[in-house]
Amino acid sequence: MNKKILFPFIALCLIWGSTWYFITVSVFEYELPPIYAVGIRFLPSGLLFLLIILLRGESIPINKESVKVYLSFSLLNFSLSYGITYNEISKGLESSISAVIWGLFPIITSIMAHFMIYHDPDERLTKNKLIALATGFIGLFIISFSGDMDKSLGIGFLIFAIFAAAYPSVLYKKNQKAVNHYQMNAVCQIITGVVMLSLSYLVGEETHNINWNQELIMATIYLIIMGGVISWGIYFWLYQHLTITQITYVAIFPPIVAIITGSIFLNEQLTIKEIIGTILILSGSVLIYRK
Repeated sequence: MNKKILFPFIALCLIWGSTWYFITVSVFEYELPPIYAVGIRFLPSGLLFLLIILLRGESIPINKESVKVYLSFSLLNFSLSYGITYNEISKGLESSISAVIWGLFPIITSIMAHFMIYHDPDERLTKNKLIALATGFIGLFIISFSGDMDKSLGIGFLIFAIFAAAYPSVLYKKNQKAVNHYQMNAVCQIITGVVMLSLSYLVGEETHNINWNQELIMATIYLIIMGGVISWGIYFWLYQHLTITQITYVAIFPPIVAIITGSIFLNEQLTIKEIIGTILILSGSVLIYRK
């Protein structure tokens, strides 16, 4: 990985690792409704990307390939997977455990890439990828069966969210020439914002009595700017330079940041089983990157 890519890659890892703390502050500590929280994170971010597009004098492509990518990413990745993740954290699932489970993302995505981008030899399954799959899921098994039924159920929902997020990621890699990263972010994030805020209203989430104190406001702004504009701007930009397996490698390092911030600021402590499971999951994700 050259220096041009390395710095944005590291920045993305640090930003996504830190967002777990701010998500927990928002939906767990200050009880911001989870569906509403996803909506107010992505709608302003998407509008900022739209402003960038207008300033660049670009238009938004509307064709069969681009619409398919827009809808799959906005509905499956941003809306569904983020909605599930926010909801489980709002119920008390630790940010560190949530981030660790998302460390399986490179493994699951690489398996999908093998079948969806089969013509690319860099995306095909290898011995190391199969070993990585086994290693990661052994770690998942150890973490999931900790005796806490609610936690195990929450982890199960997160696994479903990861599968939902993996498909559109691979689909975009196949169609990245049809939509650039500014256009992708603008359309997908605006759709997500509209969908989630509408859904929040329809299901009756209580939003009129939210205590918008300074900490909650700062957490929300951080998630919009750093977690929405900067991080996703970098993420889609990386599609131009890396394979899908290399791109999803970014999911390995945020759990480490999340564990550190969760321990320092949220008093979250991993059990011995969870530590062992974490090591196995992250080791599996590292193996995915090796040829």
